[in-house]
Amino acid sequence: MKNYCAKCLSFIFICILSCTSKPEETGIRIRFDQDPESLHPLSYGNAPALQILNHVYQSLLTVDLADKSIRPLLAAELPSVRKTDSTSLFTFSIRPEAQWDNGSPITAQDVAFSLKLLHSPLIDNERWRAQYEFIKDIQLSQRDPRSFTLVCSGYTPEMRLMAGDFFVLPSYQFDPKGTLASVSYQLIRQKFDSLALTPTFKAFATIINNVAMARDTSLIKGSGPYRLRKWNAGQSITLEKKKPWWGDGVNPHVPALQARPSHIVFQIIPDNASAILALKASQLELMDNIPLIPFLEMQRERKYQQLFNFHTPTSYELIFMGVNGQNPILQDRSTRQALAHLLDIPQIINSLQGGLATPTVGFVHPQEKEFYNSDLPILKFDKPKARNLLLAAGWRQTSTGWEKKINGKIHQLKLDLLHKVGNSDFENMSLLFQQNAKSLGIPVTLQALESSQISERLQTRKFDLYFRTLIGNPFSYNLIPLLHTSNAKNGGGNVTSFGTAETDLLLEKIANEELPEEKALLLKSLQQKMQEESNMIFLYFSKNRIAVSKQMDSVIISGLKPGYDVTRAFLKK
Repeated sequence: MKNYCAKCLSFIFICILSCTSKPEETGIRIRFDQDPESLHPLSYGNAPALQILNHVYQSLLTVDLADKSIRPLLAAELPSVRKTDSTSLFTFSIRPEAQWDNGSPITAQDVAFSLKLLHSPLIDNERWRAQYEFIKDIQLSQRDPRSFTLVCSGYTPEMRLMAGDFFVLPSYQFDPKGTLASVSYQLIRQKFDSLALTPTFKAFATIINNVAMARDTSLIKGSGPYRLRKWNAGQSITLEKKKPWWGDGVNPHVPALQARPSHIVFQIIPDNASAILALKASQLELMDNIPLIPFLEMQRERKYQQLFNFHTPTSYELIFMGVNGQNPILQDRSTRQALAHLLDIPQIINSLQGGLATPTVGFVHPQEKEFYNSDLPILKFDKPKARNLLLAAGWRQTSTGWEKKINGKIHQLKLDLLHKVGNSDFENMSLLFQQNAKSLGIPVTLQALESSQISERLQTRKFDLYFRTLIGNPFSYNLIPLLHTSNAKNGGGNVTSFGTAETDLLLEKIANEELPEEKALLLKSLQQKMQEESNMIFLYFSKNRIAVSKQMDSVIISGLKPGYDVTRAFLKK
């Protein structure tokens, strides 16, 4: 029976390799663990979708993964910025070489159309529309069809990227009847609800929301260097370099516009074991998020050392434990601090991450040295200190556990810990914490739930503790949605009920401060306050685990998503 099963598994693996599409010689094959949910540029749903869309469509600005700098893409240069008391004005000009696939130039009118479309009623893009609420109007230049100014409410430093970080879309593709041509952007913003009732916008939304816009290879096309050539659901997605493509003719050379591979093939292999076998068989040129054990094994074996370069870039994925400060038994910060000292961060990093993680004192990555509070100590596993903190918080240890009178009623210190089902790291971290808490007489019940179930519990504040990942970046420290007390009510983003009037003021100053020296002082102060309050107990920033074939040259490896850039890469002869 065992031999039969092994043969079946081998047969299945051979089928996976033989049934996936065989790319052209110059094609680069990359593993995806799931299909994109949608390739609609207004309503894409997951990371694989965004990765593909970034090859097909373009925004005004981009981030260079090589040095994490903001660069012009469709824009000829970074925008000029002018601030008034209540608004900020971002003036852009589009590259003169930029054009659509039909040969027509990309103009300010296309940017206006894209913003109108982004904010049109009845379109399935509520999630993304909200991110650009700050863009109140667009003013087109009367002298230059490529120039325009975005009028934005207020000013925060992250607007320097956000004001140019939306897909510019071809109106001839998305609106062939010219429905939006005669409607101003301001009118759409002001009359959003009433326009939703009109037959014109109902019919227009039906066209835009059509599933073909998210899957049809003839409809998914923008100004980017690649077109969607083929999508075999559950197997592969093939992107093909356009010939000619306008970006190839830009002179002088612009790194952000490089697109060397003639084909990029994303192989859909959900199962990690099958993906590892494909990698080892050189059926893939690149794989990221490799499970720890096979990654370390391949790194040690000479055979794979000759085939691959291995990379472990530190990411901006922050692992933390959240504590419900609204719960009566967790309202005292000494209690929360006690729980923090029951987490053995070095043990977690060494045993679960193979040492491939970066411990942190807060939400700022340690490599951002200017903003990271290096004066704060990394939390240490310290059971005697945890006990003393519980006693200081008024808890009393009895034969049945810890108890405390709160508002005239005796409460037991018993906790539930939520974590995502199927996430082995979170499962093991939860078990380690459960054991440490038990050794101090604190019973912890583990609950493995789907992400949507955890989100629901967090939004309704029906939880004690949870493990989760927070994905950040080095461009924005606007943490008001996550930490401000105004967002601590049910449904708000401040699910741990962190904060005081003092921290609210810090958050507001951080969001608006542009001088690095001043922002550094504010951020360091906030990190200290957060460690003291311990509503969020920060553990580490994870590191990606990437293998790249030595047949590939000039691949950029980065701590920013997706962790690599292959547009400047090529396969060696």
